[in-house]
Amino acid sequence: MSPLLVCLLGALLIPLFVATWRASLLGLACQGLIMAGLAIPELTPQASPHAWLTLFDLGAVRGLLLPVALYSVLRATAAPSRNDVIPPNLFSWTIALGMVLAAFNFSEALVREPGEAQTLVAIAIAGILLGFLVLASAAGPFSQMVGALRIENSIALLELSGEQRASLGLRIAMLGVFLATLAFFRWYLVSLESPATERESAPDSLSL
Repeated sequence: MSPLLVCLLGALLIPLFVATWRASLLGLACQGLIMAGLAIPELTPQASPHAWLTLFDLGAVRGLLLPVALYSVLRATAAPSRNDVIPPNLFSWTIALGMVLAAFNFSEALVREPGEAQTLVAIAIAGILLGFLVLASAAGPFSQMVGALRIENSIALLELSGEQRASLGLRIAMLGVFLATLAFFRWYLVSLESPATERESAPDSLSL
C-alpha cells in the first residue's frame, strides 16, 4: 500500500476516535487533498479538461473550500470543541474497525487483480460504510453533515479508482450540486443558535 493510501485510510479512521469538530474538518480536508494527490499523475501536458476539473474538485473544493467554509461558522459561533461523531465506546470502535476489514475483503471480490486499484476500492467502500455509521450514530446536525460528506468523498474516490469516467458536462453538474450542498450546510449551521452543541454519545448502559 502506497503512503498516500495509508494516509487516506488514516484520514478516514482517526477523526472517529478524536472527538472534536476540528478533527472532523481536518479529516475531510486531508481526504480531499490526498485524493487530489492521487489524481495528479493523470495531469500531463496533454491532460484533458476532465482531469483538471477533477483536480480542482478534489483539491480546491473538497480539500480547502469545504473545511474553511464550515470552520469559519463553527469558530464564529464558539462551538464547543467536543463533538462525538460516533458513540465513544469500545462497541462503536469495534464496529468501525470491523467495517474496514469487511471492506478490504469485499474489494477482493470486486477487483480480482491485487494492486492499487483494489486498495482504492477497499478504502472507498470503507469510507462509505463509516459514513453510514456516522449517520446512524450521530444526532447533532454538524455530525450528520460530516457523515454525508464522508460518503460523498468516498463516492468521488470510487470514481477515481475506475477506468470509466463521467462526461465533462456531468462532472460540472455534479460539482455544482456539491457546491450547492456545501452552501446549504453552511447556511443551516449559521441559522442554528449553537451548532454542534449536542454531544452525540450512546446511553450510559451501552458504554464499555
